[in-house]
Amino acid sequence: MDGTKDKATGKIREIKGRVTGDEKEEARGQGEQMKGDLKDKVGRAKRKISGRAEELAGKAKQKTA
Repeated sequence: MDGTKDKATGKIREIKGRVTGDEKEEARGQGEQMKGDLKDKVGRAKRKISGRAEELAGKAKQKTA
């Protein structure tokens, strides 16, 4: 969800560029969408790593208890 805004604004820019024939604006929009996708992927990876770290910490506490 972190990149939703970037993906939405990127799509709007891309369409605007396509409609007006502005290739640079279209490319900017595509780049912004990629930025949004990347933010989403990084966010998912962070959550996955955090969850795994908490899981391992819990197991470590159980072994020492």
